[in-house]
Amino acid sequence: IGVAFTKHLIHLYAYEHQNKTREVVEIEAHSGEVNDIAFSQPNKQLCVVTCGDDKLIRVWDMHGQKIYSFEGHEAPVYSICPHHIDDIQFIFSTSLDGKLKAWFYDNVGSRVDFDVPGKWCTTMLYSADGTRLFSCGTSKQGDSHLVEWNQSEGSVKRSYSGFRKKPSGVVQGVVQFDIARNHILAAGEDNQIKFWDFDNTNMLACIEAGGALPSFPRLRFNKEGNLLAVTTVDSGFKIIANNDGLKSLLSFGNLPSEVFRSPYEASAMKVSGAPVVSGISPNIGRTDHLDRNYPAKPSPILNGGDPASGSIDKKRRISEEKSDKGKPWDLKEVLNPQKFRLDTMLETDQASKVSKVLDDDDLLREIIIRVGFPTTLVRAALVCKRWYHHASEPAFLRRFCERHPPCLLGFYVEDREDHKMASIRFFSLLNKPQELAAIIRSLLGYSWDAYRGAPANFLCSRNGRVFISLYDQVNRSKFTVGAHSLLCPERGLTVVPPFPHVEIQDGYSRTMNDLFSVEEVNDLSLLHVSVVSNMQRTKSTVHVHMWRHGDGVWRTYLTLDTDQLLDPRREPKAVLANNKIYIASAQSDIVVFDLTASSISMFQLPQGVEYGDRDTMLAQAQDASGVYLIHAKKLQLHIWLHKGDNWFLVDTICLREMVANMWIPGYRVEDESYAPLRIKHVGDYAECIFLEMGRCALQLDVKCMQLRKVYIMAEEEVCLGDIHPLKMIWPPIFPALKDNPASSK
Repeated sequence: IGVAFTKHLIHLYAYEHQNKTREVVEIEAHSGEVNDIAFSQPNKQLCVVTCGDDKLIRVWDMHGQKIYSFEGHEAPVYSICPHHIDDIQFIFSTSLDGKLKAWFYDNVGSRVDFDVPGKWCTTMLYSADGTRLFSCGTSKQGDSHLVEWNQSEGSVKRSYSGFRKKPSGVVQGVVQFDIARNHILAAGEDNQIKFWDFDNTNMLACIEAGGALPSFPRLRFNKEGNLLAVTTVDSGFKIIANNDGLKSLLSFGNLPSEVFRSPYEASAMKVSGAPVVSGISPNIGRTDHLDRNYPAKPSPILNGGDPASGSIDKKRRISEEKSDKGKPWDLKEVLNPQKFRLDTMLETDQASKVSKVLDDDDLLREIIIRVGFPTTLVRAALVCKRWYHHASEPAFLRRFCERHPPCLLGFYVEDREDHKMASIRFFSLLNKPQELAAIIRSLLGYSWDAYRGAPANFLCSRNGRVFISLYDQVNRSKFTVGAHSLLCPERGLTVVPPFPHVEIQDGYSRTMNDLFSVEEVNDLSLLHVSVVSNMQRTKSTVHVHMWRHGDGVWRTYLTLDTDQLLDPRREPKAVLANNKIYIASAQSDIVVFDLTASSISMFQLPQGVEYGDRDTMLAQAQDASGVYLIHAKKLQLHIWLHKGDNWFLVDTICLREMVANMWIPGYRVEDESYAPLRIKHVGDYAECIFLEMGRCALQLDVKCMQLRKVYIMAEEEVCLGDIHPLKMIWPPIFPALKDNPASSK
């Protein structure tokens, strides 16, 4: 049986005959990366132990069924080391906050809780006889520690010297180590292999093995301890040997080096060049195996050792170790190319070409920018840290947005049953690609009844978040305002504190009470604008309060007094753009509250334009200093831009020809004076306009000059409700990088 892992999966393989493996089962082991695997035999049942970024340790049987799960670490679990003493089976584990814990198969929690030296990335191994415990790891400051533990006291028994002191704050990788049966420890650092005797803290030897080693080479002893495989910078590995190892190699004759490499190892144990800490995992490409000739014996050698060695008589093994103890580990590189001097992983021509393309940062960015949707971009970022940094880089995101503007997923129709209660339904737009199918299904299937059955009204929305009011079903004068994530409804409702109280003196009344969403760096905030005026509208006070996500109260943002005539209208809706609020006033005015300059100004609509019955609407302009005005007159749309002190007619769109061949219930072209064209919604930059015509809702794509019918009212509907379009979120929300050197894999 063989086991391997990649990303969040583990794979179990059966060895059918030499160099032939068959995958038995694939298991989704963890939510997040799997960081380590090992065999264990609780209750004499062969199992696989895994750990991962989700802070869990899990135990699986050979059929892929989870039989144990251990929870208690507060950081991603970096490594595991199953072991047994007589009939007692347990698991040591280390996590990225430097904690060492021990778990028994009684599921009562961790029995020990120690700090490991360096308090970061640490792996643990037992000696071949199962009596001595060692750990090796690297701190966040780049210092490496190789120690033996006093198991009864949970303290460090001895610490081995010989690691180079790193400059403060420089972390280039994580030291890997292994243990040989003949009392030898080996670790890879500084493009070298360093050796220690178990009982001597001073370094025994240090070799470069002919060069071409990465900064932190990975290494593994064979079970006899006379051969050592070490990775090289050119996607391969070297085999170095002592005299006994040379004899064992010669026993293979002149067989090609492939006899040592199974198909699985050739594909999954490829090792990259000199790694950095963001690209290091303690067990990348690691396999754990159990000799099928000894299926019932527990594994005394972990993290890559051969559990079959557990069948060897302990007294005999100890005597062998004692006899070898005095011998220097005289390593020799196998020089004969026919006898395994260097084995480089073979790659197909196609794989080589793909590798060359993906290893080129410029080409990789050009590939990623073509994925099309933010959801796919986030998936690409999850491949590794290198892809993550490319995909989340601000300049790249700007290019991506220019190439793929956030698409329109659909729209909500808010049907008001009375002045407070409403029903809200989502309608998707047609021809959506498969990448967005899951999102569309979620939106279509969501029920607002989740909020205690309270009717929900849209107040304002931005970037996938909507602020809604939930009225008390018993007392409709009471309501709650909350922020709801349309694309992530599982987050629930973020409740907003009650609106700020504004004192109104005698002879004054509230003439405006509106809410605006503000997109900030980390989240959305709200602006509440209230205007209190005297009866003649000659004296007014503007009160602006802000609520930031996470705050428990509204805070005063701005208070302005003015003698200008303010007569705010409910329609068209006011617009917030570039920290200015544009408000329709009287018959043909626009009032501007400049929140930055703390000033109030006013200008008139273009000549000949007045506010009518839902025939005029304001929209944010791409130019931060301006605002769009869209005016419908018969079957024409006029798009104006106010910039500086002037109006500019940007476009005039005639809809007559577009609707001539379109069946629209309740409307005929010749009856246009009796069924006027009404504007229901205008998107940012006036790029998308929703219109009401007859008993239909139409969507106009201004850039493409395409008009299409998106909604037909049912017979029982008296009027078309408010329309609230929903776009894909931008910028995408990338998962936070964990302080985990294994996460890049």
